[in-house]
Amino acid sequence: MKKFLWRFHRQVILRTVNFWYSRWGEKSFLIVLSLAIGALAAVAAAALHALVVQLELLGIQLRDFSNRLHEYAWLLVVFCLPMFGLLLSFLVQRWFGGQRYAKSLSPLILALNRRRTNIPLSETVTHLISSAFSVGFGGSAGLEAPSVLTGAAIGANAGSFFHIHRRLRSLLLGCGSAAAISAIFGSPIAGVLFAAEVLLPEFSVSALVPMMMSSAVAAVVSHLIIADNQFILAINAPWRTDAIPCYFLCGIVCALVGVYVIRAAYWTAGLLKNKLRNPWQRLWVGGSILCIILLLFPVLSGQGYLFIEKLFAGDGDGLVAASTLLSWLPSNTLTLLLLLGVVILLKVVASVLTVDAGGDGGIFAPSMFIGAFTGFAFARLVNLTGLIQLQEYNFVAVGMCGVFTAVLRAPLTGIFLIAEVTGGYILFVPLMIVSSVAFLVARFFEPHSIYRKALVENNLLDDDRDQLLLRRLPVRPSINRQYHALRQNDQLHKVISVVEDTPDETFPVLDDDGRLIGVVYLDKIMSAMLHPEVYNHLLVFDLMEEPPTVMTPDDDLAHAMAAFDMFRLKTLPVCERDGRFAGFLSRAPIFAKYRDMVKESDSF
Repeated sequence: MKKFLWRFHRQVILRTVNFWYSRWGEKSFLIVLSLAIGALAAVAAAALHALVVQLELLGIQLRDFSNRLHEYAWLLVVFCLPMFGLLLSFLVQRWFGGQRYAKSLSPLILALNRRRTNIPLSETVTHLISSAFSVGFGGSAGLEAPSVLTGAAIGANAGSFFHIHRRLRSLLLGCGSAAAISAIFGSPIAGVLFAAEVLLPEFSVSALVPMMMSSAVAAVVSHLIIADNQFILAINAPWRTDAIPCYFLCGIVCALVGVYVIRAAYWTAGLLKNKLRNPWQRLWVGGSILCIILLLFPVLSGQGYLFIEKLFAGDGDGLVAASTLLSWLPSNTLTLLLLLGVVILLKVVASVLTVDAGGDGGIFAPSMFIGAFTGFAFARLVNLTGLIQLQEYNFVAVGMCGVFTAVLRAPLTGIFLIAEVTGGYILFVPLMIVSSVAFLVARFFEPHSIYRKALVENNLLDDDRDQLLLRRLPVRPSINRQYHALRQNDQLHKVISVVEDTPDETFPVLDDDGRLIGVVYLDKIMSAMLHPEVYNHLLVFDLMEEPPTVMTPDDDLAHAMAAFDMFRLKTLPVCERDGRFAGFLSRAPIFAKYRDMVKESDSF
């Protein structure tokens, strides 16, 4: 059966692709493939949405059943359900995800940056199941990152199946990612902008065409499967010019909250991983802390979009009533403000605990959730001063945009996403103000987005285009393995015959096992030849010196160029991990590769 499928793929599928190329060209096939990827990503997103809804209904039925058994039995169900969801998600990841299972978009961003587009076929399914268990049973995370990773896996495997050229596979990953966002929110423009701003910032405008097609198809398919296309039931009204200063101030507040979200997320994740190195310990301890937080503040459970709708409706009493810890307090302004502050501070902690304790999900929805509460709290506080009466529902929308932009550093995505999911197209000007202010202020305090921060700090990513291009290629393909090895006991007059027959200027000195001891430079040999009184007494050992640095085949060319500039050398020795000499790396071929990569990058 396996041989039959392989032959069918080779003799039918690939021949059909080649025929299409010869008849209608590569670009037309790419457009058709992007449409198919968009449809598949939309189906995957719709399936995830349906699965989460069914699991949430199951949780409600379990709470109702337990309530009939005992008056307080529902508390046990509410406490245990998130842990049960984390356990199922954890098992799915360990059994089907493999060792490199990624729950964040950071590895995807790094892979696209390095033009590494191989994603296991299993990730077209595992993220859906794993995140559905985590969020469906009450975990505090979003479904957007798993959906994007699923869409990217669909695009990558489609490109591999049809043998699409490697330089175009990144574009197919972008098509799948854009389609996932479009399908979830019903926002095709935001999907394309998200892929362009967050995942593929170097692509040209012409490369957006396949992503736009994929995103549009995903929106249509999602609308056909999920009839209700209003993602959030929002209330908006025309913005007032007298509130413009407040929009600028709200942008600053959203930026500071976004910076807090980034730093709190990294601090919480670092603390959890450093204190609890065993993944099972993280599951039980981190999951238990999460269950306690969600039991006290049920507002933090799930994606939280229903509570955002309460903010748009101005239903502060409903928020307080939904909180176990605060429900016994009188429903007044002070209680509501206390709840808003707790939610803003704890939502990111609950989200990190959900993901890093063993679940699956993303920071996409939590950042919008925190933004909605930030905008509402800001407007309510300003209204309490009596200086001006703000439209609180409008500030809920712009707050979502501001914190989203500050956390993900995607201002255009934030503007169009919030406008599309809330129907707040009349708020474009306030959204632009808050988004731009939040972007600039947040970048001053925290230069990188939540996805890129760890990559930049670990020197895996660089905003400089030269570094970005050179980091994509390892040293291994550029190694010159044609060299003349010397031994440290060789006499100098025997080395002369070697020097005369080669244009090399650097010679490795190796031991009997092929390990590098040192290097000898041609100019030093020539200098010794000018002193006949010592010429016959010198050995290679007397002329060799330790190289200033040694590369490994797995280093990238950016590291190599930095070494060339630092030590002002033309060649660098390259050794394997065990010390065996592999060859030399020359400066000139790297420049040739760099020029080719620039041309390839510009062709996008």
